[in-house]
Amino acid sequence: MRMPLAYIVGLMTAVVFASVTPGCVRTRGPDLIVNSHIDYNRAISQVLKEELLLNVVRRRYLEPLQFVSVSSVTTSLGMSVDASANASIDNSATNTSRGRGIGIGGVSVDGDSSSVGNGLGFSNVGVGGGVSFSDTPTVTITPRQGEDIASQLHEPLAVSTIADLVASGYPIDTTIQMLVQGINDVRGPTLRYDNFRAGSAEWREAIGLIRKMADDGSFIIQRFRWNDSLSDQAYPAESITPEMQITTISTGARRWKSYDGGKTFVYTTHEMAPAAWLDLDVRSSPDGERLMTLLNIQPDVQKKIWFLEPARVVEGPDLTTSPAGRRPTLKMRMRSLYNVITLYSYTVEVPPGDEAEGRATNLSAFRECVARGEVENFPETVQIKCSNSRPASAFLTVPYRGKWFYIDDRDPKTKVAFNTLYDLWQLSVGEPASAAAPVNTIQVN
Repeated sequence: MRMPLAYIVGLMTAVVFASVTPGCVRTRGPDLIVNSHIDYNRAISQVLKEELLLNVVRRRYLEPLQFVSVSSVTTSLGMSVDASANASIDNSATNTSRGRGIGIGGVSVDGDSSSVGNGLGFSNVGVGGGVSFSDTPTVTITPRQGEDIASQLHEPLAVSTIADLVASGYPIDTTIQMLVQGINDVRGPTLRYDNFRAGSAEWREAIGLIRKMADDGSFIIQRFRWNDSLSDQAYPAESITPEMQITTISTGARRWKSYDGGKTFVYTTHEMAPAAWLDLDVRSSPDGERLMTLLNIQPDVQKKIWFLEPARVVEGPDLTTSPAGRRPTLKMRMRSLYNVITLYSYTVEVPPGDEAEGRATNLSAFRECVARGEVENFPETVQIKCSNSRPASAFLTVPYRGKWFYIDDRDPKTKVAFNTLYDLWQLSVGEPASAAAPVNTIQVN
């Protein structure tokens, strides 16, 4: 049986296509996600942490902060298929071949393949091919500058960040000391790049009591669900239809609430708000009474919790018409994120000559306060170390001014403190309004 040349060439092409493209019959998207997602996650997380540590070190050296953001990650995947086939043709006058079939590239074709006389004979038949992939990532890095970032760095932090950080497991007392400059009329530490002033004796006593009560679980700061009536009018239960209930609940921030066992309902807010709670039994104890006296708060607040609110003034009642007696809320005078990073820079170890020569912040005023017992010496327990060579065991490290500044991987207190600062950054600084969230776009098949 004589096979036409076109038949042989077509068969060889089909074999090549089938041999080089078996994996393309299904999408490669899941494999690409598995192979790339975690790597991008690690890379972006690592540079964000290193950038934050670098800025803490910069503040120790009196340099301004500078941040950039990874605004987009786009990955284009290309695929190309190469195929080849070759055969030698013997166009002799007499070409005789017999057999039960021909084999091309490991695929057999049944049939009587014989010819006698003039004809074409194929020898040295070969097929080849391959698939190649190309991964072309494009990363867009945007400098954070201008009013967009300045306002977020210099404005007072939101009081809700205290509750959010404490809810994440960070200690109440250290969170308050890091974020808050004062509570009601009690003044905490203040600092400038060249000076430090310790908080009042009442501040230190209040922080000590908060630490003690938080450790035994009697003092809590978190977000509480609360309802506040929007009007004084109570509606009979029969006037509240199911449609009204459904419409109200769909808003997410309103509720019909009964305070008399379902006879009447009032229209209220339904929100989460940061607040402090002290066990009722502890309120009447000597420590509880002392803490409420120090913070100048009412022991019998209406909702049994003290809401955290931003303070509009440094001392005294917020408005001149308000009474100067005990308050129903905790007015917090919050630090700025810039101020928090400056405070955290006190933990950076520098060569002695750098501070003596004025290259780094002079901490003599802070050390004098520590010596007088007016402030906790937190750089003793939280340390960002300095080395002439890259450290072998580091949780995080950045090169700067010919040195290596790092957090030791075996120092859990410093690691927790840095994680607090990292989470605070994530809570307080958003992406630029003009920037989209990072996108990883992969084209497959």
